[in-house]
Amino acid sequence: MATQAGLLPIFFVENPDGTIDGVAGADSIAPPPTNPRLWCHHCNTQLEFAAGASYVQCYLCRTMNAVLSGSQVGGRTMNMLCTVCGTSNLAPWGTAYVRCGQCNTVSDVTHIYNTGAGSMQA
Repeated sequence: MATQAGLLPIFFVENPDGTIDGVAGADSIAPPPTNPRLWCHHCNTQLEFAAGASYVQCYLCRTMNAVLSGSQVGGRTMNMLCTVCGTSNLAPWGTAYVRCGQCNTVSDVTHIYNTGAGSMQA
């Protein structure tokens, strides 16, 4: 087996179940990256999601959770239909303005927090 610039090749010994049993040719290897996790704000189920995701749907109760920086609990969300094109737009609860992902219309949604809708589950 050829080596480049005097470096020895690295070998992994893999078990039939896919786990790595041993490594040869390296002093250590970095652990595989783990996906971030949060707890569903509705049913408290732990959810794993891809890094960079904005929203995670709970596989148990189907609730949408907003990924909030620095929080281990998913945030409540709201679903706003664009008044111009009718597109459904998801936003974190408490958002004042929502930009439509289809037509870029910006809608003021602050009125929903003052009409008693705040006690409803989004």
